[in-house]
Amino acid sequence: MEQKGTLKYRKLQRTPQSGENAGKKKWYATAVTDREVDFEGFVSHISDHGSPYSRGTIHGVLMDALDHLQELILDGKSVRLSDLGLFSIGMTSKAEDTKEKVTAASVEGVHLIVRNTKSWSNSELRKKCKIQEYGGYTGTDEGGTSGGTSGGTSGGTEQGGTSQGGSGTTGGGSQPGGSQEGGDGLE
Repeated sequence: MEQKGTLKYRKLQRTPQSGENAGKKKWYATAVTDREVDFEGFVSHISDHGSPYSRGTIHGVLMDALDHLQELILDGKSVRLSDLGLFSIGMTSKAEDTKEKVTAASVEGVHLIVRNTKSWSNSELRKKCKIQEYGGYTGTDEGGTSGGTSGGTSGGTEQGGTSQGGSGTTGGGSQPGGSQEGGDGLE
């Protein structure tokens, strides 16, 4: 399979609070994003890479798509965007002592959930990228991180004994057993 990109990682020392390595300082590879492409940059990227549509058309269609995606999700619907993923909304709430005490006031927050699908599964994404170390910086969980933005410095979930960080963009964290229709349950 053709590789389409290079995923960079940084070495980071952490002390997991749970699992087989609880309380032990261990070293992990954590994903690094070395820059952010904003919406306008994404639109330009599409129009500059062989699209038959103008930049304005792409911009308009994507803006409408985002508006309608949010409208449907906020109406309690799950939206599957082809092979990209299944988008839905989740919520966090405080614990109540009885069923009767659970009300709308118990809801503390809402968050976006994105579950990947078969062609965007963890194993398929791994096949499509080369992995390479990002510079020589190492950080620790006590000292923080610097030298690039890491997608893995907070909001982590435990998978296969290694700490994998959250995206930091959608809030919400992980859902136990979140796999859906062939996806890997990433959020």
